[in-house]
Amino acid sequence: MTIKNDPSASQYAQSGVDTHSAGESLSGLLKHISPTWKFNPDYPVLGGKGFYASVIDIGNGDGIAFCTDGVGTKIVVAEMMDKYDTIGIDCVAMNVNDAICVGARPISMVDYIACPKTDGRIFEEIGKGLADGAKQSSISISGGEISQVGEIVKGIDLNASCIGHVKIDKINTGSRIKPGNVIIGLESSGIHANGLTLARKVLLGETIEEQKANLHNHEKAFCNSLGMELLNPTRIYVAEIMELIDSVDVKGMAHITGGGFTNLNRLAVDNVRFSIEADINVPAVFRVIQERGKVSNAEMYEVFNMGIGFCVIVDNAEADKAIRILERHGTPSSVIGRVTYGDGKEVVLPKLGLVGQGTSFLDV
Repeated sequence: MTIKNDPSASQYAQSGVDTHSAGESLSGLLKHISPTWKFNPDYPVLGGKGFYASVIDIGNGDGIAFCTDGVGTKIVVAEMMDKYDTIGIDCVAMNVNDAICVGARPISMVDYIACPKTDGRIFEEIGKGLADGAKQSSISISGGEISQVGEIVKGIDLNASCIGHVKIDKINTGSRIKPGNVIIGLESSGIHANGLTLARKVLLGETIEEQKANLHNHEKAFCNSLGMELLNPTRIYVAEIMELIDSVDVKGMAHITGGGFTNLNRLAVDNVRFSIEADINVPAVFRVIQERGKVSNAEMYEVFNMGIGFCVIVDNAEADKAIRILERHGTPSSVIGRVTYGDGKEVVLPKLGLVGQGTSFLDV
């Protein structure tokens, strides 16, 4: 086997985001955080480290799923466009789409906004997006915090934490996945909220000045301005997934965010191979980024969702029923692969010659 991937050539790292270094840093943090799970034995933490949401056992067979996320540098596009009414949707989506991966029904969310100073107009627009996302997800936004920290941030940073409810015996970590199951891919609405640092530098230019100048350029490939395409809000999958897990024996779920299809490796099952065999309908925005940035297939499928924002794993016999439910909610879906026997755990895209182990894809 010949490995062709060279991490030092990563376009994403050169644009300012080193995911490999981030993984090493995380291990140093977790060695101190993980022991805290023992500090409150009355409410044990369930689920493995690195999963989409942790579940706290609150007794009587009930669990509270808990997760946190933000919109990353998508906020930079909003600032350059002076358009803030959709990033709240992204903030909700990035949280609730994680919570549902453990089978939890999202309940409520609190937001955190760090800024150099408050601006009533901007905050009202952010509020509109948060409310829109909450309505789509059937959750409340029960509180939040605003921090004016001009010594730390020069723009706005938007994050949130979300809780959901799940019965302890219904927690879904993917442990029941087995060879022969099929992988259903749910279409994304575009870039969502991952890889925006790379996308901006490829599509708009290296400097902020160049990016501002090119934001309103129209791209024939996606019939939109570059800025509006990058701001297209993240699809929320709550309603369809909640119906699905009530109707079908779902074996596992994966939110396809940073790491792309390697997010399937986060599922709690070993000795399997997640084989993505179908031809993915890759949206034009990703094709343009790859061509203009000369980005490798390995890096594209590691940084971006490439058109699939969520994956569901079910028995082959239930695939058609699952797809009908998903599409009734307006979410185009199809079988994109299958689970086979493997040595350890990996994601493969055989048509592209890609193998994903851990959080990285390799050209093999």
